[in-house]
Amino acid sequence: MFFSILIGKFLVFIGKILHKGSSKPGEVVLKMKKDFFKNIKLPKKVIAVTGSSGKGSISTMIAEIYRKSGFTVAHNSKGANLNSGIATLLLENCNLRGKIKKDVLVCEVDERFAKYLFKDIKPNYVVITNICRDQPPRQGNVDIVYEEIEKALDEGMHLILNADDPYLQKFTFADFDVTYYGMDKNKYSYEKNKFDSLNIYYCPKCGRKLKYNFYHFETLGDYTCENCSFKRPKPNYTVTDVDYDNSIITMNGKYKLHVPFAILYATYNTAAAFTMAALDELPLDKVVEAINESKTNTKINNSYMYQERKVNVLSNKNENSTTFNQSILFTKREDKERVILIGWKEISRRYVYYDLSWLYDIAFENLNDQYTQKVYCVGENGYDIAVRMKYAGFDEKKIAYYEKLEDAVSDLKNNTTGDIYAIVNFDYVEPFNNLMMVGDKNEH
Repeated sequence: MFFSILIGKFLVFIGKILHKGSSKPGEVVLKMKKDFFKNIKLPKKVIAVTGSSGKGSISTMIAEIYRKSGFTVAHNSKGANLNSGIATLLLENCNLRGKIKKDVLVCEVDERFAKYLFKDIKPNYVVITNICRDQPPRQGNVDIVYEEIEKALDEGMHLILNADDPYLQKFTFADFDVTYYGMDKNKYSYEKNKFDSLNIYYCPKCGRKLKYNFYHFETLGDYTCENCSFKRPKPNYTVTDVDYDNSIITMNGKYKLHVPFAILYATYNTAAAFTMAALDELPLDKVVEAINESKTNTKINNSYMYQERKVNVLSNKNENSTTFNQSILFTKREDKERVILIGWKEISRRYVYYDLSWLYDIAFENLNDQYTQKVYCVGENGYDIAVRMKYAGFDEKKIAYYEKLEDAVSDLKNNTTGDIYAIVNFDYVEPFNNLMMVGDKNEH
């Protein structure tokens, strides 16, 4: 064990010098020492965050909260969430005897790899963000992902779940300690379903179609089964007020928290992190302070003015219709003239599959109204996006196809009016922002 850790730490050192990725040292050590995880001496507090999306944002916020509360924290902040990446994290934070030198270990864990990691790295708390249609070539469907996460869990783990998500309640059919967060009805809630391609329609207990008093988004909301006892559980920690104009939410009618971007998933991410900290009885003044001092990551989402036009840049995870649908809900929030840009450089960096079936799970039809003046379809799959817009009912005159982002942005800036929404994968966020900042002195 000593020798493998020594080699691993040397590789970590070399990687930092060369500015290389964070998984290789762990990969090498796991080959050298297959029981590496089993021999690591963990801190008393281990927190894991897994699920289809939101893992990185929530785990980062939790890590910052614990640091602000006076704890030392080990966290895979670079997002390397497979076994090799987490092995590197442990190498970075352990001594040569394998003892982690931090008070708290916070791990973002890939939802398909939790079953391997949790055999030896057993968390005290597991935040399960959501399970949604994501990466079809890799994940298959939501039931497969649920089963993979379920295999990883044992009765000693305390689950933190979103009460508004009926699919996550399947985890409560086993004997786990569970703490819930959720959101009250607010002015952004709605009573008629706006999305057709959903993760769950029917009660997981009896199979009867679920009834909703209101929706927050897709299947998130206040649900009940009229045939059996299945219903939305009462949250332990609740978003009782939402003020997106000022990027503020209120928890339990008392704690006012800044959200990094005025969009629904940022609200749920913040509520999940707050719930984890409150459950562990951290001083809530420090929790609120840590959340409110967290900086907005403009590489994910941001808003600014271009001349007299508001620009909203919305980062989306490709192969995941839910993230795009949240951007659509955000875009529809204001009844004002708008132009929309949609695109990406590549579908995935993990594998060479060009599956585009997930485009047809996205409710682009909701954008086809009198306020949308034009849709720019950009990138190597720009033509495929344009075809999807055609199927969504857009007039061909409203659809523009550009292979190059710079050409699309030039046309958008010079030949359109109204607010601008860039609904893009993360690989287009920074290039889009840079192009918008060129040639005008009034941008900020």
